[in-house]
Amino acid sequence: AVVIAHLLLPSIRRYKDPLSGFFAFNRQVVTQTRLKPIGYKILLEILLMGEFQRVAEVPYIFSTRSRGESKLNPRQQVDYLKHVYSLMRRKGELWRFLKFSAVGLSGIVVNEGLYWLLTRLAGLERLASLTFSIELSILSNFTLNDYFTFADRRSSQAGFLTRLLKFNVVSLAGLGVNFGVFWLLTYIWGVYDLLSNLVGIVVAFMWNYLLNIWWTWQ
Repeated sequence: AVVIAHLLLPSIRRYKDPLSGFFAFNRQVVTQTRLKPIGYKILLEILLMGEFQRVAEVPYIFSTRSRGESKLNPRQQVDYLKHVYSLMRRKGELWRFLKFSAVGLSGIVVNEGLYWLLTRLAGLERLASLTFSIELSILSNFTLNDYFTFADRRSSQAGFLTRLLKFNVVSLAGLGVNFGVFWLLTYIWGVYDLLSNLVGIVVAFMWNYLLNIWWTWQ
């Protein structure tokens, strides 16, 4: 649950345990804030929506439960995912995800268009054309993401070339993820190849998105 919060709500990463049920805060933190928590993880809501300057985390150790039962059940897990989705929407992370998706679709157009131009009009060999078209689509996606999807994070990050290199590494690794999923589903488990490719594309897309918000634009 902590990993999900850290991945999908990047501003929460500086807190080691944003899901603790043992916390205290000044009343002013939530006086001007309308909280909308879903389920029991109220601290996550306060850390993201409250108004404060500083948070201190004091470690504590859980002992073995001596009485009562855990509230954790499938319904609470679903409520937690709903809460994360609600916070993504209110903090703009859902909109960021949609922008990243739109940029990814534009990259497909760039990739296919350049491949067609190089093979059909320029007469270049197919593998070389594919290499050029993939790299140009990566450059196109990076530029759009840097100035559109992650514009709010550029000022605090490493230089342009460093971000570009990171994005390239993530994207090329994503191609490997796509191929690996396709190979596993098609040749090991016998899944229909078009369906395997679609699953591979989705998995690689999520890889690219999560790794880029975690590493390229921290």
